[in-house]
Amino acid sequence: MNENTREVILHVADDPADVQRALDAAAGLQAAGLGVRVRVIVNGPALAGLTGTDAVQVPEHTEVAACSVGLGRRGIDPGELRPEVGTVPSAVTAIVHAQLADAAYIRI
Repeated sequence: MNENTREVILHVADDPADVQRALDAAAGLQAAGLGVRVRVIVNGPALAGLTGTDAVQVPEHTEVAACSVGLGRRGIDPGELRPEVGTVPSAVTAIVHAQLADAAYIRI
């Protein structure tokens, strides 16, 4: 991947089970050979899908990030997040920054 690599945002907000759907979609995008970087950004009730101790199977060229604002609102400590899950200060801000940089956006 280089600095000109296109980015795809997979936004998960409602159902915790949708986190796995987003990871499956990311794997499909990578398997299609599109040469994209995928960011799975999670907020709202779906944040519960990122807690626990089991590792997340994150596809190559994919990152998973939880919204820090949402974590705080739900009383979830960032230390409760599963391995391989990072954070962004705000899901809304992260998504807007990505879209302003021409990222594709898909709501899962």
